[in-house]
Amino acid sequence: MSVRRTGPLSLLYAFMDATRWRPSMQETAPRRERPIGLYVLETGGCEGCFMEIESLNGSAFALEQAGFVCVNDPADADWLLLTGAVTRVCAEMVDRVWRAMPPGRCLIAVGACAVDGGPFPAGYATLGGLQALTPVRRSIAGCPPSPEDLLRALQELAQG
Repeated sequence: MSVRRTGPLSLLYAFMDATRWRPSMQETAPRRERPIGLYVLETGGCEGCFMEIESLNGSAFALEQAGFVCVNDPADADWLLLTGAVTRVCAEMVDRVWRAMPPGRCLIAVGACAVDGGPFPAGYATLGGLQALTPVRRSIAGCPPSPEDLLRALQELAQG
């Protein structure tokens, strides 16, 4: 007899499959006193990078086991992950979020748009990417970068 994987239990089966194949972070992630708080800010673009970051919170990736947690308040964040080209409308919001973060903060550009503007160079509506605007601690290239690449880059930054 085979198990039917449809109907109301299909979500439960999907969750069980995702956790079974989730990579184990126990041997690769150093233990920290507290997880690194990530605040994600989308400033303009297609939101593909933002969606890939959000997928890290799902059951397929062990974000918290890797030592990170997404926070909803910039005052609780250690790192700012910025996605999308910086639009003129959002520039003030980026500054406000950056100033709300505690000292020791870190700015990370995620995706081609945030790094150098991607298909949205500086113009009447956008300021382009962060490279031309401010020092960036780390850039994670891609359009969009995969969740695996994002997690690996965050771990590398946390270790070094």
